[in-house]
Amino acid sequence: MIKLVLLIKRKASLSFEEFRQHYETTHAPLAVATLPHLRKYCRNYLEAFPGQDAPLFDCVTEFWFDDAEGLAATMKLTRSPEGQVLAKDEERFMDRASMRTYIAHETATAFKGA
Repeated sequence: MIKLVLLIKRKASLSFEEFRQHYETTHAPLAVATLPHLRKYCRNYLEAFPGQDAPLFDCVTEFWFDDAEGLAATMKLTRSPEGQVLAKDEERFMDRASMRTYIAHETATAFKGA
């Protein structure tokens, strides 16, 4: 599996709750309907740990794909006219200029009894 991680900030004109509401009720269902190669899709909404500054990003989004071909097909689709529906919706609630995208290599540690 391949995991893509996006660091996302909301538009300055939106509250955190407005951002989250739009992401969950509009954008996430749109992404699932538009991107057939997704195998898992998680949004991790960030809040400051007690005593720490506010996070630099509002959400860490994770996309899982079976393989490099699925990721490549998804990237091609997002650049197509059909995929532009996602970019247009992102413009409504994300600060796209600040978005950062990475391929993540996850390493998990097994725990006894888990």
